[in-house]
Amino acid sequence: MTRVAKSVLPWFGLAATLVLFLVCLARMHPTNWFGIYRDDGIYFSSAKALAEGRGYILPSFPGNPPQTKYPVLYPWLLSWIWKWDPSFPANLGPSVCLTALFSCGFLVVAFEMLRKFKGVGDWPAVAMVAVCASLPVFLMVSGSVMSDSLFMLLALAAALLADKAMRASGRLPLAALVGVLAGLSVVTRSVGVAIVGGIVMAGLLRRALRQAAAVCLGAAPFVVSALWAGRMSLAGSGERLPNHAPGLPLGWQQTLAYYTSYPKVWEFCIPNVYVFLSMLRGNLGAFLETPAWYWLHPALKIGTGFAATALGAPLMLIALAGILRQARSDEWKSLHYVFALYSATLLLWNYPVMDRFLLLFVPLFCVGLWVEGKHLAGLLGGALRAGGSGERVLAGVLSAGLAALARTAVWNTLQFYRPHPSAEQQAARLRQDKAQAYDWIRKNALREDRIVACEDGRVYLYTGRQTVIPIAFSTEFSYTHDWRALERDMARMADTATVVQAHYWLTSFDDFIIDEEDAQPSMRAQVAHLMSGLPEVYRSADGWVRLYDISCLLQPQRAPCAAALPALPAKTAGTESDAGRGLGR
Repeated sequence: MTRVAKSVLPWFGLAATLVLFLVCLARMHPTNWFGIYRDDGIYFSSAKALAEGRGYILPSFPGNPPQTKYPVLYPWLLSWIWKWDPSFPANLGPSVCLTALFSCGFLVVAFEMLRKFKGVGDWPAVAMVAVCASLPVFLMVSGSVMSDSLFMLLALAAALLADKAMRASGRLPLAALVGVLAGLSVVTRSVGVAIVGGIVMAGLLRRALRQAAAVCLGAAPFVVSALWAGRMSLAGSGERLPNHAPGLPLGWQQTLAYYTSYPKVWEFCIPNVYVFLSMLRGNLGAFLETPAWYWLHPALKIGTGFAATALGAPLMLIALAGILRQARSDEWKSLHYVFALYSATLLLWNYPVMDRFLLLFVPLFCVGLWVEGKHLAGLLGGALRAGGSGERVLAGVLSAGLAALARTAVWNTLQFYRPHPSAEQQAARLRQDKAQAYDWIRKNALREDRIVACEDGRVYLYTGRQTVIPIAFSTEFSYTHDWRALERDMARMADTATVVQAHYWLTSFDDFIIDEEDAQPSMRAQVAHLMSGLPEVYRSADGWVRLYDISCLLQPQRAPCAAALPALPAKTAGTESDAGRGLGR
């Protein structure tokens, strides 16, 4: 085989991998996933507002406050799809295609980076890209209207180019381009500042001072604009929100922070040192379990039991050992520094969804597992060939265990591609029930009527009525498992509906599905308690989707309401002084 053929064939393998990835994604009908992540509805509704010339706002939220939850780049790109095809939900298809295109770009950049790692090579790089593409969570974000794929593409491309630019001999224009790509990651997701910082750190440690300065100059316009937009939006948001005042119920304040300010919601969710330390411990545990979550969950129920979790941390440690071994034999790349700074940032982030946050580094995990796997295979092979009887038995047991884990990883992946027929039927029925509820709202609700629903962005886009979630539950319960924290939030579940004067409350069989699994029954029971005695204006045939008129919930003093309403739980806090005590300030 000629040298040209050897260099070209791996690219054909990559192309085949991308085609297979897109075919599998298309067969799953990803537009049906819209609303699962909740954030997708916010992205898409803000993009709609941009396309209509209304500015970067939250059109689904009462008062239309400035959009300060997410940076603008991804919604701005989506806004062009709205301009091209303003008909919803037909324009979901092109939007998903755009996201899938970004995922393909990420896989191509990952291949180019992986093949340059010492000890990897072209065909192992193709195999690693195939492993990345087959991850269920990667497929989910690739088929959703979410910014993850764009962010990963920009971040990995910046890290790849930085390996060449962050040297004393590196060209300054290339370093500036790296800064632009890293800066664009900042206006895609705020954690992009870790990308800029990691690349600059690589330049400083390599004594490429001019190149590091060029990166800073290239990234500066984007970083400054992101910081300035957040500052100006927050400064002006109070005038545009309904009844915005610190003395209002804490449930409303907490929910408002969720929509408008991550720093503020962090304060609500991390009220004291105990919760902060619990967050660090929980995030570190989730970080160590992430590779096992990718490849061994759900078969081994990673994170739900000691025995299963005990397999998780060693897998991450093996990957980290391989990453260190490879770096020492070759060089410390920009991606290594980005990984260190990014991971440190995640430990302080109070939303423990490491499976999404660490997707950017799956190629690096693959390198670590590959390098350390070859090292361990050499040790086990040597023990089997020349070791004593005890060493051979131990090596045989370990080899069988590793083979079993590999088989489990393959089985988990295949299970994702073979969803249970009953689950698909249930999801289809639920979509139909929701569509009928949306149709009722469009035909019967006034344009100014506001709705409470867990899928706020989705309801707004389908009905045109502003919609809010019942309450943004604090992550304190996720970290401490202190039921008092959950009960405190559930006691405030009607606060937001009261402040925005919502007229309807939409409930669904899958409400709170993205919240803490142990707490879901209690959350649904609290909603059922609040809705008891209130009139149902719509109910699906199977009862999975219901729409309530909550006028009596908001005005219980009305004579017709007194006999119908249940006794509401006492509020634990509702004034500014109570808020200060509740937050431990």
